[in-house]
Amino acid sequence: MKKMKKFLAPILAMSMAVSLAACGGSGSGGGGNDEPVSKGDDSNGSVDKIVLWTLSNDLKQFAERYQEETGNEVEVVVFDSADFATKINQTLGAKSTDVDVFVGEPQMLPNFFEAGFCANLSELDSDVKSRLVDYTYEAGLDEDGVLRAVSYQACPGSVIYRRDIATEVFGTDDPEEMSKHFASFEAITETAEILSEKGYTIFGDTGALRWFSNSSSPWVNDDNEIIVDQDRLDYFDCAVDLYQNEYVAFAPEWSAAWYASMAGPLPMHAEWSDLSEVSGNEETQVFSYVMPSWGALIVRDNAADNKGKFGVCSGVCSFFGGGTFLTINEYSEHKDAAMQFLKYCTLNDDTARWWLDASGGDMISNKAVIEENKDYENEAFGNQKTYEFFLNEVDKIDYSLVTKYDDACKDAYGAAIISVQQGEKSKEDALKEFYDVVINQYPELKIPADAPIN
Repeated sequence: MKKMKKFLAPILAMSMAVSLAACGGSGSGGGGNDEPVSKGDDSNGSVDKIVLWTLSNDLKQFAERYQEETGNEVEVVVFDSADFATKINQTLGAKSTDVDVFVGEPQMLPNFFEAGFCANLSELDSDVKSRLVDYTYEAGLDEDGVLRAVSYQACPGSVIYRRDIATEVFGTDDPEEMSKHFASFEAITETAEILSEKGYTIFGDTGALRWFSNSSSPWVNDDNEIIVDQDRLDYFDCAVDLYQNEYVAFAPEWSAAWYASMAGPLPMHAEWSDLSEVSGNEETQVFSYVMPSWGALIVRDNAADNKGKFGVCSGVCSFFGGGTFLTINEYSEHKDAAMQFLKYCTLNDDTARWWLDASGGDMISNKAVIEENKDYENEAFGNQKTYEFFLNEVDKIDYSLVTKYDDACKDAYGAAIISVQQGEKSKEDALKEFYDVVINQYPELKIPADAPIN
């Protein structure tokens, strides 16, 4: 066994634990007027100014275009993601009317629904269900099946790989062939070994595997049992193998080294922000990255001279992560105006076409507009038809595997893996602690009789 790096624990823990994968609905809106929001009337050419709270600058562009086209003003306030959910809970918990439209990522939505913050959008149900990507429709439903949030984005997952390295090592860069090298955790381990023999590392770090943790079963079943099936055990073993055999570059996601790896070689164990500190280390090149569709934009923008040398393929399972969902404050005094803006952002084909171009490649939720653009050849990805690929991937996403417990389970499982990677615990002890951590957070859950512990 090669020497392990115990000092990586804090960075790797964060990388493996962070998950943008959505959580399932956990309750319908319980407060305020639950009648559907009316469509409103803009026949006079003007509506009330509305206030939008969001997590990114994207919606500033939507608001500017909306005001140019309609004359209606939208004030956009951007918050840091770390503070956003708390701000929403505090503000709308007091039934504030200071905000009219606000956003949420999928894992935030169930709590917002349950708290009664999100207005009833059921008048849009048929349009959203028929026109937008299926999983985004499902993510916007509360536990009772009432539509309360709508997204202009879809974020299906992929493996992003270096075509030039694939051709050198495997003799082909064809996406379908490359998918075979990521089709199972066993295949990933074998692929990593082959790459290592040529001086390459398969991922920046083992946190990349977490995107595949919902490959076969929900984390919690209908009997409130926490499920660690064979696929999750294979995921565990794969992560430990990749780490202990140094098949990864030890460049955690979002680190300076991780971004730098997209442009070319970097020193092994380049965890530090100042890469010159490890300039004497053996160099490696990272072969692949596992990310939702927005990851393609990150790779493109950091690839430098490697731009055009990447491709996208499927992996162990289809998945999604992140995405901006719009919802209307149940306590807003401008619901009609808010509804007009929400529809403009999410159900207007011209807006979808504009954003596809303005964003430089963001994956949208509008199926018809993506279909229109499926033959677009992406120069940053070797002229691959990336929209066609992502359109196919969204159809494979199984939203029934999503539960409200996913984030807690993924965080605790990632921590258990790290403790074994670094030799701090045995696999069985780590799994026992995983169950203890999750049940401590959710006492209603239980360990099944066939759990992989004694």
